[in-house]
Amino acid sequence: MKVLAFGEVLWDFIEGDKHFGGAPMNFAAHVRKCGGKSAIITAVGKDKLGDQAIANIASLGVSTDFVQVHSSAMTGRVMVFLKDGIPTYRIRKEVAYDYVDSKGIDLSMVATYNALYFGTVAQRNPVSRAALYQVLDASPFKTIFFDVNLRKHCFTADIICQSLKYCNIIKMNEDEIRVLSKLLYDQEMSVNQFVHQLKAEYNQINIVLVTLGGNGCTVFTNDDSYVVAAREVDVKDTVGSGDAFCAGFITTYMKTGDPKKAARIGNMVGGFVASQSGAVPDYPQKFARKIEILSDPAS
Repeated sequence: MKVLAFGEVLWDFIEGDKHFGGAPMNFAAHVRKCGGKSAIITAVGKDKLGDQAIANIASLGVSTDFVQVHSSAMTGRVMVFLKDGIPTYRIRKEVAYDYVDSKGIDLSMVATYNALYFGTVAQRNPVSRAALYQVLDASPFKTIFFDVNLRKHCFTADIICQSLKYCNIIKMNEDEIRVLSKLLYDQEMSVNQFVHQLKAEYNQINIVLVTLGGNGCTVFTNDDSYVVAAREVDVKDTVGSGDAFCAGFITTYMKTGDPKKAARIGNMVGGFVASQSGAVPDYPQKFARKIEILSDPAS
């Protein structure tokens, strides 16, 4: 199982401390921790933070084969502000991951991957957006996972619509549905109304995941919809928990083809991360083994 992520690698500055991250990076790291192989298509600056980023990517077991080094743009960075454990973000513009060069991507290597994960932040600049579309157009991924992950000034209706045309799995939360229903359909829709409209318009989307925070998620398939509950945890911070959910879901779904089981594992991994400090905490051996057992197709 080989999963490729596209997008931002950056440093979060949280309450004075520096943390390595970016949603696609967190996702790729958790894919490794959940038993898959992963790589990320991104760019870092030719600076100290860029050198540290490449070292961190490798130390997390994520392939650096597709990491570009930009000669002039700095490595990405974000100021994160926490209130009751919930983050808000101030994202630096015109950084290296905005300039992923399509000419620097080896499409023959890309074609060896089974799945692709992408979001919206790295599409805010047309240079990286063109590189993403090149990858999507050239490679027949079995699974294409779109994590909406809206951030202020990082998306448009056109970016969302183009992204929806490519994916077969999409994940969003209830707040994002409120934003997207107004953006795409000029009205605020309920979750069910929005998902029904989305699947009717983009019929290649097989699974819609709506995360519900500590309450788990709702899974919409072509035939059914159901809530998959999550266990209550003591939240330290939620940074990276959604990325971990995506990784737990996709690795399990690719093994089993069972979206309910995949959502259960996604909830477990996301909940664990929310109970820890940092976006990619170490998994205790017992927890990692539990994920392995529960995600086994024979279990």
